[in-house]
Amino acid sequence: MAAAQTGKRYFCPSCGAEFIVTRGGEAELKCGDTPLEEKK
Repeated sequence: MAAAQTGKRYFCPSCGAEFIVTRGGEAELKCGDTPLEEKK
């Protein structure tokens, strides 16, 4: 997975929760066990 960039929006395809990255870095973003997808 690419680095999470500050200001980018991500969502959980499983539950629909949305997240905004406030501090970027190298990490795999997950909601429970489900990887988050970048919202376009």
